[in-house]
Amino acid sequence: MTTKYKVYLIKKGNSIMAEEPEIKIQNLTKFYILVLLKSNETVTGYFILKKLDKDLGKTASPTYVYDFLKSLKAQGYAEDVANSKTSKRSKGYRLTTQGHEFIDRMFLRFNNLIEVAIQSRLEICASCGVRLYDNYHSEKIGNDLLNFCCKHCAKAFKNDLK
Repeated sequence: MTTKYKVYLIKKGNSIMAEEPEIKIQNLTKFYILVLLKSNETVTGYFILKKLDKDLGKTASPTYVYDFLKSLKAQGYAEDVANSKTSKRSKGYRLTTQGHEFIDRMFLRFNNLIEVAIQSRLEICASCGVRLYDNYHSEKIGNDLLNFCCKHCAKAFKNDLK
């Protein structure tokens, strides 16, 4: 598998520097790798592969995972960490300050997408007005089927009608 990168040359003063474009997160596997990096002090490629399989039921190739980690490192978002004094093979990765900022931007983008996706599925508690996504209490009051966050709100709503 070959990975193609576009390299942009930027002139700063008398020198020309190569700059890679910001990494694009376009699938759940990469997004979950970012989640794992954000929620752990240090992660290894092996840990990521095992968590992808266990938590998402996804089997990713080691090359895919390590290439993504390398691209994060090339952008200055992650750095190598010696994970074990006894084994040179157990190299880990941790986020840099820039990496935390990058992931926060990605999470904000995904948060907006998720909010739009679930907005149409939200119900409102007829008593207290809280937004409900799942596992809410419904009761038929009069001719209407109303949704409540709990049976106590339903009781309070019925008492207010009296």
